[in-house]
Amino acid sequence: MTSVSVRPWQLVDLPAIRALIWRSWLATYSGFIPREDLRTYFDAHYTLKALQAHFADEYVSGFVLEQEGNLCGYARTRIHLEMDRFHLASLYLLPEFEGRGLGGILLQEVLNEAGRRGFDNLWLGVMVPNTRALAWYQKRGFDFLVSMPFTMGDTTVDHLIGCLKIDKR
Repeated sequence: MTSVSVRPWQLVDLPAIRALIWRSWLATYSGFIPREDLRTYFDAHYTLKALQAHFADEYVSGFVLEQEGNLCGYARTRIHLEMDRFHLASLYLLPEFEGRGLGGILLQEVLNEAGRRGFDNLWLGVMVPNTRALAWYQKRGFDFLVSMPFTMGDTTVDHLIGCLKIDKR
């Protein structure tokens, strides 16, 4: 495998992260969420200002994955104090980098961060129609416990909440 590295995100990464998220969304979600609904949600929640707010939040961590110096993956976590949960809010790869084990490298960094912060479980949500991601997380040991609706624009899909016990060996 060519040179791959994961590092904490930097403020200068945010425009590239925003572009990466949009490309990933189009490749992943456009089969079950209309593009205009994706755009509405993206423009409301993933502006540079919104990403800067996440970056400045002490309860949020972000990581970028680079291969040969090119940003090709991104993960963001959030601590939810009210529920005492460490949550994987986002894990995205550019479509051309999928299937190379890079998502697992990012996920491992997230698990390491959860452990560093003293958490025993990692929580996340996956849209039910995103069958590839759902199977990927299940293969890695996530148990999906609850279904709830998730709305982007005018489209609502079922969204499963999953949990993985962190192995602290």
